[in-house]
Amino acid sequence: MTLERDVGAAVERLMRSYSGYYDVSPCDEGDLVARAEFHSRGEKYLLVRGVNLWSVEDHEYVYVFAGDRLDEETLEHALQMSIDEGMERINPGPDHHCSLISTIFIYDSIDECIPKRISKYRNHRDFLFMLRGWMDHRVASLETSTGTVMSNRAGREVAVNLRAIVENRR
Repeated sequence: MTLERDVGAAVERLMRSYSGYYDVSPCDEGDLVARAEFHSRGEKYLLVRGVNLWSVEDHEYVYVFAGDRLDEETLEHALQMSIDEGMERINPGPDHHCSLISTIFIYDSIDECIPKRISKYRNHRDFLFMLRGWMDHRVASLETSTGTVMSNRAGREVAVNLRAIVENRR
């Protein structure tokens, strides 16, 4: 097993893994290197499409930040930017089930205070007492120099994908 130790290659592999189901667009806005979106709608009909029993919509908005060193100021700015931009895109209508905002950090080195901040981070919102769905903010990071992957509780699924990227399984 070889470990992925190059930030650019790790970002490329991550975006390739997302591109099968997500609309991926590269960015050049400071440390923000890519955005990705996923939208899903499920419906159930009774005999004909005119009789809709139920319908649900799920969305995910992914923001990928990359660079040489992740410090506390960059972390706070990135989390705030992704939550602000993600919340603008969420429309909690009657068919809305859930929306996920995922912020992924891929850096060569990460300050020692960051792992605790990421693991304790939580941002969950219910819309109209969950009748109009909910939102979770998932955060995960990869330190390419050591191969360390960390996430908050909501971001465990994202961390699994990052570990696969590190171990060159995807």
